[in-house]
This record gives sequence, structure tokens and C-alpha cells, in this order.
Amino acid sequence: MSIYQTYINSMNERIRNQFENLNPFDFKPISHLKSIENLNDVGPSVVMASPSGLSRQLFDMWCFDKKNACVILGYVMEGILAKTIINEPKEVTLINGLTVPLNMQVYYISFSTHADFAQTSTFVKELMPPNIILVHGEANEMGRLKQNLIDRVQDQGLT
Repeated sequence: MSIYQTYINSMNERIRNQFENLNPFDFKPISHLKSIENLNDVGPSVVMASPSGLSRQLFDMWCFDKKNACVILGYVMEGILAKTIINEPKEVTLINGLTVPLNMQVYYISFSTHADFAQTSTFVKELMPPNIILVHGEANEMGRLKQNLIDRVQDQGLT
């Protein structure tokens, strides 16, 4: 969010005006957790974390409690904790070497940022969003996908 705020002059007029009155990039309920010492663990929360020391520390703190859950997205490599827990073992080994029960719920969502044409089309068909913005990919392939999506919308009378 700090990048958006730094480059606010690159935004469109509506966003710049909104920024002057109320910063749309300042989310009060969302904060960046820099270390486990800064955690205010007093109630329900959602933590989005990449595989790191911090996410591992949080896992070790929360894996005991059945009220907690861990959602793993995307590809999971052999030999890492995520690969172990998607198989829902009865126990896990903490960083300190202790073996403890795994009571938290574990969910795995197979998700790839490198979806092919068929996967992307199916995803769009299921969601039926009002707008689609293609932002990443080879120009010719994105052009083909755009045209296919336009054709599908027209075929279904959704224009």
C-alpha cells in the first residue's frame, strides 16, 4: 500500500481526489506484522503469510487449537511443513523439536498463477465477473484470451 501512496500522482483523478479526502490505501484493521513480538493475539484474525520464519512461529503457536485453521494455496514442495500438514497427520514437530498434536484445521487449495487458457476460461465462467482486466502474460496469448472471452459473452447474450 505504501507504493500506491508514494506514487499517488500516477493514479487517475478519482483516486487522487479520494486520497485527498480519505486515504483509500490506509486500511485501519489491517497491519503489517514484522515480528512475533508485535503480535496482539487477542481475538479472531486472519494472517496472510508467505513461507517464512514468522509464519512458522505462528503455526507453532496455533497448531494446538482446533479453533484455528491454516489455508495453503498453490504449489507445495516436498520436504516443507506445508506438504506435511496437507496430509493432516495427527502430530507435527515444532521448530524446537517437540512433537505435538495437530489440532488446527488444514485446507489446501490447488491454485496456480500460471493457468493455461482452459483453466482461465473455466475460472472466468464460474465467477462471471462484471469486468476483467488482463495484466500479465504474452501479448498475443492475452489478445487471444481477450477475444475468446468477448466471443463467449456475446454468444451467451451477456453484452
